[in-house]
Amino acid sequence: SPKLHLATWTVMSFLCVFSHEVTVRDSDLKLCETDERVCVTDLRACAPRPPASIQKMLNMSCCYQISHRSMTCEWSQESNSYTESDVSLIFSSADTIISCQGIFNPAAVLNVTARIKNYMMEREVWSQPHTVFLYDAVKPSQPVLTVLGSTEDSIVVSWRSNVGDGSCRLHYRDDNTHTWTQAPDYVPAHQDQTLTYAIRDLLTFTVYRAAVACREDSGIWSDWSSDVSMRTLDRVPSRPPEVCYRVETTDSGGSFLLHLMWKDLDLRDGGGRILGYQVSYKPVKKQQLQDRITKNVTDVTALLVVEEGNCSVTVTACNTAGCGPAAHLSIDTQTQNTLPSVRSLWVSSSFPAMKGLLVQWESPTASPSVPPVSHLAVQWRSGTRPSTSRWTTVDNNTTSTVIQDVDPDESYLISVFPIYPHQQCGSPQLLSASLQQGALMEPVQLKVGVVTKTTVTVVWVWQRKAGPIRVNRYRVMLTKESESETLSLWPDQWQLTFNNLKPNTEYSLLLLADDVSRNIILVRTDFNEMPVVATATPLLLLAVTVFIISILSRTAHAPTLNLLDIEDFQVTDVLGEKSLITVCPNSQPSLEEDLHEDTSLLSISHLIIKPSALELDPEYISDAPVITEHPLLEPLVLAVQWLHSNESNGCRAKTLNTALTLHCQGVFICMNLCLSWYFNTVVPNLFSLAPPLLVSKKS
Repeated sequence: SPKLHLATWTVMSFLCVFSHEVTVRDSDLKLCETDERVCVTDLRACAPRPPASIQKMLNMSCCYQISHRSMTCEWSQESNSYTESDVSLIFSSADTIISCQGIFNPAAVLNVTARIKNYMMEREVWSQPHTVFLYDAVKPSQPVLTVLGSTEDSIVVSWRSNVGDGSCRLHYRDDNTHTWTQAPDYVPAHQDQTLTYAIRDLLTFTVYRAAVACREDSGIWSDWSSDVSMRTLDRVPSRPPEVCYRVETTDSGGSFLLHLMWKDLDLRDGGGRILGYQVSYKPVKKQQLQDRITKNVTDVTALLVVEEGNCSVTVTACNTAGCGPAAHLSIDTQTQNTLPSVRSLWVSSSFPAMKGLLVQWESPTASPSVPPVSHLAVQWRSGTRPSTSRWTTVDNNTTSTVIQDVDPDESYLISVFPIYPHQQCGSPQLLSASLQQGALMEPVQLKVGVVTKTTVTVVWVWQRKAGPIRVNRYRVMLTKESESETLSLWPDQWQLTFNNLKPNTEYSLLLLADDVSRNIILVRTDFNEMPVVATATPLLLLAVTVFIISILSRTAHAPTLNLLDIEDFQVTDVLGEKSLITVCPNSQPSLEEDLHEDTSLLSISHLIIKPSALELDPEYISDAPVITEHPLLEPLVLAVQWLHSNESNGCRAKTLNTALTLHCQGVFICMNLCLSWYFNTVVPNLFSLAPPLLVSKKS
């Protein structure tokens, strides 16, 4: 039933299993005074077993060690108490024991009883007697293991057998791990026999530890021997390194920078520890041996200055056993193009939930002139041990990977670069990171750059992180009331632009570390002058029109005698006296002009306006500016010219119609000039500012 299952589970959850192992030397035993056939480790065990005690059958096993003159017994017991108990052994014999120091011998037969006393629970348990034939319970002594030699993938060990007819077993492990590997075969053993064994299929140039144990036919194993350590030998590397390259131009003509990068060979392919790499360069057009340049490097990168044209490059891995096969490159510096790198590289950490670094990036920008990416390489190296690096590759569709087994107390320099066909590679993107803090870079000095009517550009600077704060991403947000736009920041960027904003609007610029705001800046977009000009110009034209109409209205209702009041043409001269404005010819007309005086008017260029009462120097008058040259004064001058012409003929304007008609013509001429200026000057400028808007309005 469900209740029964629940009860059983509850009882079992409170049970604890204790394993006991007790070793007793013959010197630890005492003979009971009440029974000369019993030896005990605690004299209190000489008393008869109490009636309230519990007697149980324990799964006990005992072995006899001749060299130590001792016996070891072990068993396991379930208990509902978490406190350990006091354990003692009772040895009894069928014969009278003269001395407890002599009962451990191969010919003895002993009954062993365990007395377990729990003083906290006030409970005492006695085991059923376990009979031991010491001759069959002899535990072999601990063997001594030695190393005879090692090869690239094996180690040979030796030891002397201390058993009659039995067998021995070995186990071994890499010195960097704690897990032992059992050798697949048991080695037959005989008394005083020297045995050898070869442990095979090992890694090259690796330190191993090994130990051996033996047993008799009784099945009791000896203790493991003391560990011995040994290292396998190097082997010549079996594979060439995976090399990629990129070419850069230099300021000096005729030479190029050749960047070489390759993956460090693992232990199996490298034949052990790689001591270094041999890089060789030779121009194809030079066939002499002395033209070849060779350099030895310990890193997985090399920088060469090469000549223009074709060249051949080789990279070879070397260790103590020699150098392996070479990787060959044929490079033409004249046909090389700069290949794009990955973008938006970032590293985040979820430690301690995940003991690894998550590396993320965006693929290089695709272009018809750029070949597709074959695969990508991710390399990381320790900040304290930069000479040691590790490398992994991912396919071209992957944009993230996890670097496992990194030290929590160490920082790493991580680089990601794409590899293209023909072993070409793009420039690496680099970022420092640690398991405790993630990426070790942060954006600072955020400020507003260029601001227009619809865009805002922000700039910042990247620096190494100052405090022990883990941030998985940085973003910048532009917000206004309920509207907001968020863009992510990456170490390969120093600025970004927000587009499609509203003119003359205030926004808040926020720098976000994860979702926490670190910085707030207020920014306002520029004022949009186009709608103002488009709106103000018609209003200005309307105001001019109303003004002109009001003048016409006043003129139409004015008395006739006040139409041309001579007082209105008086001005105050420099001497403080009032005088009339005189409009007169600029020069004396010729006889031919006098003959046509009745049929034509004097041109404006022949007239000047001056005070009549003030005598001025003719030279001064001739140099004075002619104010009638302004287009807007032309109607007034025409009117004065007409009056002057009629005055010279002894005529007067005696009717209102003549003067009013002339005045209206001047006003309409001014109005025509205003409209001409608007459509010839203002309207084209409006179309240049915002063609779509004005076209729609015009339609």
